[in-house]
Amino acid sequence: MIVGANETEFLAAALRGLEAQRKAAEHNIANVETPGFKARRVSFEQALSEAMAAGDPSQAVTSTWHSTAPGRIDGSNVDLDDEMRSLELNALQQQLINTAINSRYTRLRTSIGQG
Repeated sequence: MIVGANETEFLAAALRGLEAQRKAAEHNIANVETPGFKARRVSFEQALSEAMAAGDPSQAVTSTWHSTAPGRIDGSNVDLDDEMRSLELNALQQQLINTAINSRYTRLRTSIGQG
């Protein structure tokens, strides 16, 4: 469990990673018909987990690369269904993190007597 001041920093790092994933999926969707386009992929979960274990939010970095999945005849490897599912999951994860952040600030306001 994350506690203290680092809790908010880890939640913010998770939001940054999710934002990078969302932008990559949107970019992929925008280029679904571009011949030769290679889908972008973003990973941050493992780095976030390791940063949490180390207690250092600055270690939670994102990695971006181009997918090596097989492509269509035009060379593009964007799978629209996968990208749409990714966006849906991403939105749910962002909502969960935002709820956690709001809960944290509600607890802080309550603890200082302003809730």
